[in-house]
Amino acid sequence: MPEKARVRPVDEADLQERTLASLAPYRDQDGRIHTIWATLAHHEDALRRYLVFSNHVLGKNTLPLASRELMILRIAARARAAYEWDQHVRIARRAGLSDETVLAAATGAWDGLDELDQILLAATDSLIDRQNVDDELWSRLTAHLSVQQTIDVLYTVGQYLTIATVINTLGVQTKGDPALALPPTDQKEVQA
Repeated sequence: MPEKARVRPVDEADLQERTLASLAPYRDQDGRIHTIWATLAHHEDALRRYLVFSNHVLGKNTLPLASRELMILRIAARARAAYEWDQHVRIARRAGLSDETVLAAATGAWDGLDELDQILLAATDSLIDRQNVDDELWSRLTAHLSVQQTIDVLYTVGQYLTIATVINTLGVQTKGDPALALPPTDQKEVQA
């Protein structure tokens, strides 16, 4: 990850009205557009289209919120995507997850997690490493999830691995102190 941004966020005053309307739900507690979206606003048409998919994965996903966040945090930790990690630690806390649970998911210490979360995190790792799951893991997924939920597992991993790649390549920076330090993981790090 570059030490400073390779691509700076677009100033809000320079955005088209329709882009500003699309970004209305993507603001921080101070009313500023989140850095990732302001950075991707250099390509406004693509950003508006991407937000439709992103809104499904983040807001309308059929997976349990806490489980989805653990998957995203695993991806962020493995990809060393500090901005993604920081944003989703905050979301995970609002979803009721403890820092201990967040760190367990990130580091691979899953023994204390429930069975579904262990399966989802194993699927996350498999999808990162092989872009697939074997038959045994597929059986475990489908024993717990509907077809829609299983597809949302794929969409969630794909979406957040894409975002991790964007964050790391463009150098999207966190602001202020991190919510929780990005821990080392138990597996090789993804080259995002």
